[in-house]
Amino acid sequence: MKQFLSTLFDTVAQRLQGENRHDDDPYRLARVRKAMLALVGENGGFEAEQLRHRLLVAESARALWFMRPDVLHWLCRELDERAAMDSIMKLQPLFDGLVEPALLGSAAGRRDRRRPQRGA
Repeated sequence: MKQFLSTLFDTVAQRLQGENRHDDDPYRLARVRKAMLALVGENGGFEAEQLRHRLLVAESARALWFMRPDVLHWLCRELDERAAMDSIMKLQPLFDGLVEPALLGSAAGRRDRRRPQRGA
């Protein structure tokens, strides 16, 4: 019941916050969604069904981007952590152009951009 309410809350919160971006390409968004759903798979019981539902109702690429940790958590149950992380990292190119570039960059890349250039 707690998980159901959490899923319901996430769905309502997404709609209230107006996360949907009208410039999201629906075909690319569907491709990302399909890739994430494929990682979750068809089986897995109630918890997997909740995750699939959340992936299906996510209205923006940004919402799907922030659901990657949930998919990673799910994958870690079936795969070792490294294999699960590799699967999640393979999703990153699908988000290129759909989410802010700062979200796509690595932590090291963000640090380099903040550091002032010498001699400039």
